[in-house]
Amino acid sequence: MASPIRYLRALGGGVTALPRALRHIARAGRPRALVYFGLAPGDDLLCTAVTEALAATGVTPLWMMSNHADLFLNNPTIAHVVPYDDALAYALALLGVRRLRLRYHDYDPVEDRTIAPPEHFIRLMARRAGVQDRVELNPRIHLDASELAFGRLGARQLAIQSTARSARFPIANKEWFPERFQQVVDALRGEFTIVQLGLGSDPPLEGAVDLRGTTKREAAAVLHHSLAFVGLAGFFMHLAKAAGTRSVIVYGGREDPALSGYAENENLFTAMHCSPCWFWNHSPYGRECMNRIQAADVVAAVRRLVAAPA
Repeated sequence: MASPIRYLRALGGGVTALPRALRHIARAGRPRALVYFGLAPGDDLLCTAVTEALAATGVTPLWMMSNHADLFLNNPTIAHVVPYDDALAYALALLGVRRLRLRYHDYDPVEDRTIAPPEHFIRLMARRAGVQDRVELNPRIHLDASELAFGRLGARQLAIQSTARSARFPIANKEWFPERFQQVVDALRGEFTIVQLGLGSDPPLEGAVDLRGTTKREAAAVLHHSLAFVGLAGFFMHLAKAAGTRSVIVYGGREDPALSGYAENENLFTAMHCSPCWFWNHSPYGRECMNRIQAADVVAAVRRLVAAPA
């Protein structure tokens, strides 16, 4: 087995990892544990449910390793954020810091599919940290008063996205149809102020207030002031939950909402003989599970959700 120093050298940037780890400790103090996942903001946001459970059990101070440090501003469970760097994580472990690399699924590259997880993503992540019995299925984002002054664009506000193709790891089988999202906007814009979130490159929705390209925290403020979010399984669904807003999520049949979503949402899942299939991009049946969900189904779900007690 290679020595720890040789292993560090084998990692990109590993030669400087120990000095960098020591500089972080000198600046922020030594943590009890380092929590990290990967590169996608949605996964990193889910980690906040685990850091909250860890902090409740006395595992503090905690550091988060992420390239999305803005998600953790004002979070009382996270003392310090460092950029994602495997070599730095290993160096901190050599210095006695408990390293918690969280996961919730395994991927089969041959079949291009997720191996079906046995329980909710957040609970699986918490299990790796030993707090599965303490965790709440609720990620957190902490906005201050100045941030909450942004994001209220009108009465009876809804937030919506038109695609998730801009995700760090886009999954074609999560996609609905931008033209059907447009039909949803057309049906609801007389009843609601509709605000579009997402990247600037996402298909625009006519009749929506265009806030594509906002920061993640600005988007969270919009979601906080919205009666509901309408979109797809992914980052904005988790951000809406973190901001305290329920969602209407077009799931189709790729994944089980009980394992990745939230019970208080309207989760439009198509029960077919093949669902949930967990395929990423290939669909043996032409994504029929998504095709069966019509704009009218989403419109009806929005009205049900808004009318139901929060």
